[in-house]
Amino acid sequence: MASAMTTGKNLNPTVHAIGQTSRNDFAALLTGEHEASPIDSLEVFEHIRHLNDPEHPLTLEQLKVVQVDHVKVDNEAGTIDIQFTPTIPHCSMATLIGLCIRVKLIRSIPARFKTRVTIFP
Repeated sequence: MASAMTTGKNLNPTVHAIGQTSRNDFAALLTGEHEASPIDSLEVFEHIRHLNDPEHPLTLEQLKVVQVDHVKVDNEAGTIDIQFTPTIPHCSMATLIGLCIRVKLIRSIPARFKTRVTIFP
């Protein structure tokens, strides 16, 4: 029988508590002042924190795959850089996780931003 390390699957991941960083700012939408408003790291994190891990019934935030400290936004340059940490080294699902993050942001963030998703060392 192959061990979890040789098959590349993390059968017993560490589950972390999730933070209460939720914020709702609908004032700009209600007043019509929503043209090119700046986006911050917290807003980007809010979009990706609840994505589910492909192998576990847990969110990427619960598994500490994504963290708000690893989200960088540059409004002037129009770039968003996200680094994520797979639950195990050589995770076979890392590509799928990165793709899920990227697609979620393409669908959620204004098109003026270029998104780069990388694996955190």
